[in-house]
Amino acid sequence: MRILPYELYPYSSDLSLCALRKEFGMYDYFLNNQKNNKSMELFLKKGRNYFNLSIYQWIQEMKKRKHYVNSFHFFYALNNKYQIIETDLFLILECCIQWEIKSFVPYNTNLTWYQIFIKITKLRKVNIEQLDLTLYNQLLQWYKVNFMRLNKQGSLKPYQLDMTKVIKYFSKLLNF
Repeated sequence: MRILPYELYPYSSDLSLCALRKEFGMYDYFLNNQKNNKSMELFLKKGRNYFNLSIYQWIQEMKKRKHYVNSFHFFYALNNKYQIIETDLFLILECCIQWEIKSFVPYNTNLTWYQIFIKITKLRKVNIEQLDLTLYNQLLQWYKVNFMRLNKQGSLKPYQLDMTKVIKYFSKLLNF
């Protein structure tokens, strides 16, 4: 299951963006039943407000790209309120790193995932001078060794992803 930080929707591939249609169902199930999931834990802790915000932002991006959004998602978004909250930068960084490892190409831009992350931090006016490309690649290698494995088709997939460990390691090396 892969929930995306809504700040990355504009850069997500069409396939990843459209796949959220299904992922929102699982996300909702986990929220409703207070289930634990190590890879989703930090999104689940954000609660229903973040879920509502994510669906609303997803619909906006889907409309921009002229993709189909079913009436259920439209109805839900129109009838559930949310407050704008920013996604933790470490969650955004984790997603960028995972997509870089998987060789996902950002949508409609020549930016790399590293550059996209830097762009998001600058928009938030967060000082991340210590995150140069060398350190980014160090984080990427650590993540790849600890949480990525080849599947039967030979593609890298997350394996026993524990977001708490990821965030702890990232925050140890970065001070923002």
